[in-house]
Amino acid sequence: MTDANDWALLPVGLLGLVMGSAMSALAWRVPRGSSWMTGRSACRSCGATLRPGDLVPLLSFLANRGRCRHCGASIGWRYPLMETLCGAWAVLLFMKVGLVAALPFLACWGFLLVALMWIDLDVQLLPDALTFPGTLLALAAVLPRAGGARHALLGVVVGSGLLWLLAEGYVRLRKHEGLGGGDIKLAAMFGAVLGWKLTLLTLFLAALAGTAWGAVLMLRRLGNAQTALPFGVLLCPAAMLAFLWGDDWMRAYLTLLTGR
Repeated sequence: MTDANDWALLPVGLLGLVMGSAMSALAWRVPRGSSWMTGRSACRSCGATLRPGDLVPLLSFLANRGRCRHCGASIGWRYPLMETLCGAWAVLLFMKVGLVAALPFLACWGFLLVALMWIDLDVQLLPDALTFPGTLLALAAVLPRAGGARHALLGVVVGSGLLWLLAEGYVRLRKHEGLGGGDIKLAAMFGAVLGWKLTLLTLFLAALAGTAWGAVLMLRRLGNAQTALPFGVLLCPAAMLAFLWGDDWMRAYLTLLTGR
């Protein structure tokens, strides 16, 4: 028999796609100081105002073959990719937690992480305008449950505390900044939701991915050991993965380690 929640996956996924379209606009406007609450979306090349038919997630991109309907300029794959990521997050989150009071807060928390990932990739910035509301969403999702305050506090202390120590150590050793304050604030945003164990897993996954990224750049002679990488690009998806599957991965690792 089909579970009743299965019928909700389609509308949840569609809502995630719509939010992905909103996050695309957010990721473009916030770093440029534009209001993301007012103003119509427009083509980046010709400035033509986009109509509702131009903004249907995924379908508009496919129907127009990835080009602006007005000037023919290429739109770029990042927009349907962001919509897909947010749609997938909405579905996977619903499958994990179900219809609970924290669902809308956790959903928006993940959507903001997707937006922050793209902003950091584009302009190497993690705006307070997103990390602060993201932390409030995290607290709203966690605090009502039993032990939620302790869970959030330990996650924030471990995440932000470790990154602050690393940043300070790097400055003292190298005499210039290695980690920005935005990364530390981002750690508070995901640490409050994940708690200290999954926060450590997030930092490990991001560091592992960063090592691989840096190695590829050096092998291709596109960088060296001093090349700065936008760490938020790695932290955001690592936090989402840790939330969805981190507990299972840790149990599997402990089983492998102990044989029990």
